[in-house]
Amino acid sequence: MAKRFGVGVDLGATRIRVCVGDESGNLLWRRATPMPKPPRVEDYIDELIGRVREGVDGSPKRGGIAGIGVASIGPLDLHEGGMASPTNLPYETVPIVEPLEKAFGVRVVLINDARAAALGERRFGAGRAHENLVYITISTGIGGGAIVDGHLLSGKDGNAGEIGHILVDPQGKLSCGCGRRGHWEAYCSGKNLPRLAEMLAADWHGDKVGTSLVASRKGRVDAATLLRAATRGDRFAKKVADEMGRFNAIGVTNVVSMYDPSLVTLGGAVALNNPELILRPIRNLVPKYSTNRVPKIQITTLGDDVGLLGALTLAFGD
Repeated sequence: MAKRFGVGVDLGATRIRVCVGDESGNLLWRRATPMPKPPRVEDYIDELIGRVREGVDGSPKRGGIAGIGVASIGPLDLHEGGMASPTNLPYETVPIVEPLEKAFGVRVVLINDARAAALGERRFGAGRAHENLVYITISTGIGGGAIVDGHLLSGKDGNAGEIGHILVDPQGKLSCGCGRRGHWEAYCSGKNLPRLAEMLAADWHGDKVGTSLVASRKGRVDAATLLRAATRGDRFAKKVADEMGRFNAIGVTNVVSMYDPSLVTLGGAVALNNPELILRPIRNLVPKYSTNRVPKIQITTLGDDVGLLGALTLAFGD
């Protein structure tokens, strides 16, 4: 009997990744492309269906499609099968499950992207030996997924693990994309790190070279430029990286207190591209902040594929 294959979709704020593979995580086809944000949500959905169809039509035909797993940015409304007021998209709601089920005639499972990554980590990565783990993504936004006593936590709407909206600054100096103030994502995500730099630049009294990263430019300098400058030793950029590290450590400490994991893995573009800048302050400060036994903390061994593999796992009914 021919093996059936599954389709995994990793739907982010700026790109979509689609794969076709088997239950063991062997990928037969994969592609990553930018995801446009057309004015109408209906056109966005058509883009989503088209990208999935490329995978279905372009992969080797085996025993048919077992299902489609979608790891998506949030917030989600699992009762409606889609996104609800997504923070990084210009739509009020985005239906996902029903349009894909109608288009392909198979079961579709929707999950938060970071929760999918926790599932991928548990099945294929460093989490295979751990019953209690948390995956944290630091990318355009910040999110997380938690497995406690072997169970992936979901919550009433599917938003358990929305840790990017943990309060890390009670003074609320910066506002988050969700509209609230003081959230972890408002300070340390790739999208908002330049705003942290702008805030710090207002009180910077160091050399002009450092300040020029922000103060002498019209418009924001991006997160990648700031972190590269910090690595090269720029004093102001290092100050930004230090503050980012402190807020990241506060966020991770809260996660450790909430879920008591034995393993925390970090992924997402900011973490994967700057592993030492991200890990060092977290490893240094979490033991000082936490009352729980400190877990092992590392960058995910699955790299950028961690969420995609989690989505693929869901295609087979897990």
